[in-house]
Amino acid sequence: MKKTIWFSAKVIAGKQIGRTLGFPTINLDNPSLLSGKKEGVYAVLVEIKNKNYHGLLYYGPRLILQEKENILEIYLFDFDKDIYDQEINFQLKNFIRSVENFSNFDQFKKQLAEDVKKARELIRASKV
Repeated sequence: MKKTIWFSAKVIAGKQIGRTLGFPTINLDNPSLLSGKKEGVYAVLVEIKNKNYHGLLYYGPRLILQEKENILEIYLFDFDKDIYDQEINFQLKNFIRSVENFSNFDQFKKQLAEDVKKARELIRASKV
């Protein structure tokens, strides 16, 4: 049986771009946690204060912003609390897609909606 790995990271303030797109994310302080993992989008299970949430994790550079440094951020489904400076735990569940560049934010938002739909389907199918 495959061992489940939990990662821990601290929530930090980001640029709040996700919020303006309708996909507010929590930004995590230590992208190097996932060094060696494939860059891209994952369905994730997140634990915050002993409660579990599902979401969409992004690990990699934000190409649409011409950034080269990897970031780590999670869009939590059905979540709207302020958790800055709190430690969270998360598990990678399913890899959804690799890092892509988008020519505009409308195209990016459309892809995010598809990613969320795919993640929800995978979560439902696995009954996590």
